[in-house]
Amino acid sequence: MDKIRNYIEHGLESPPIMAVVGLVFGILLGLLYGWVIDPVEWEDTTVSQLRDDLKVEYLRMAIDSYALNQDAALAEQRYERLGEDAQKYLEVIEQNPGSQLVSDIDSFRNIVELTSGVVEPEEEAAKKTGGNFLKWALLITVLLAGGLVGRYFLLQRQSPPGEKKSPANIAQDITSKMDTTDFETRDEGPPMHQFVTTYVLGDNLFDDSFSIESASGEFLGECGVGISEAIGVGEPKRVTAFEVWLFDQNDIKTVTKVLMSGHAYYDEVSRSELEKKGEPILAEPGKEFSLTTNNLKVICRVMDMGYGEGPLPEESFFDRLSIELSVWPNNGMEEEGTASQFGEF
Repeated sequence: MDKIRNYIEHGLESPPIMAVVGLVFGILLGLLYGWVIDPVEWEDTTVSQLRDDLKVEYLRMAIDSYALNQDAALAEQRYERLGEDAQKYLEVIEQNPGSQLVSDIDSFRNIVELTSGVVEPEEEAAKKTGGNFLKWALLITVLLAGGLVGRYFLLQRQSPPGEKKSPANIAQDITSKMDTTDFETRDEGPPMHQFVTTYVLGDNLFDDSFSIESASGEFLGECGVGISEAIGVGEPKRVTAFEVWLFDQNDIKTVTKVLMSGHAYYDEVSRSELEKKGEPILAEPGKEFSLTTNNLKVICRVMDMGYGEGPLPEESFFDRLSIELSVWPNNGMEEEGTASQFGEF
C-alpha cells in the first residue's frame, strides 16, 4: 500500500503524467461542452445526411419531377446533393424501378451524367461547422495540457509563501549550498568528477546515482548512494544505513560500503546483517573512505549529518546526510581493504 501511495504521489509530479491527465481532462471537457452544455444543432442540412433508404426515396422523387417538368438544371442539382454515393442510389432504383418507368429513369441518368460533381454550398457549410467544432475542442485540450505542464514547472522553480517544501526539495537546497573539497590544496590533484547528494528525513525513495565519463565523453561507470536499511515502523521511513557504491564499466563489477548510524554500527545484530552488503563504515561528520576498482577510485566524504529524535534508540536513524563523491582514474593497483565486491551485473 505504501508503494502504491508513493507511486501516485510522485507520479502526479511528473510532467508526462500531468500532460496525459490534462489531455484526458480536456477531451472530457470538450465532449461535455459539445454534447451536453452546448451541443451542435444541425439546421438546413443536406440530403446527403439522410439514411440510405430516404436517399433512395428522395432520388425517386427527383426522377419523377424531371419526368414531369424536364428541368435539367434542377435534376442535376438534386442529384449532386446526394454526394459521392449518388451513383449507387441511382443503380438501386434501376435494379428495382417499382412503379417508375424505365424510360424516365434512363432519361434522368442521361442528364445527370453531364454533371460536374460540384458540391453544394450548404453541404460545404455543414462540413465547416463540424470541422470548426473539432478544431475548438482540440485547441481547448492542448491549452489545458500545456497549462498543467507549465504550472508544474513553475511550482518546481518556486514555492508559494507558507507552502511546505517536500523533503527532496529541501535536500536540493542543502546540496546547492555545500562547498566541495579543494583537493589541490592536499596535493592530490583535481578529480575527474565531484558529486554531492543529500538525504532528508521523509524522502522514502532516496536513491541517487551519477554517471562517470572520461574527458572525451566515454562512459566509464557509475557511483551513487541509496537507502540500505530502515529501523522501526510507520512513516516516514527512518533510515539507519546507506549503501555507497561504485560500478566500473571496464571491471564489470560493483563495490559497495555501508554507511551506518551509531546505533547500527555498534549493535552486533544490526552490524552483522549489514556487513553482508558491504564493509561497514561509521557515519561521522568529515569521515572519509574510498571505493576502488581496477580503473576507478572514489573518495567519499561525509560533509554534514544529523540524527533524528523520537522513541527509537539514540543515534539510530538519520535526520539528514550530505555526502561528497570525488572520482579519479585508478592506476590499476587496488588499495588493500578499500573495496569489497558487492556483486556482478
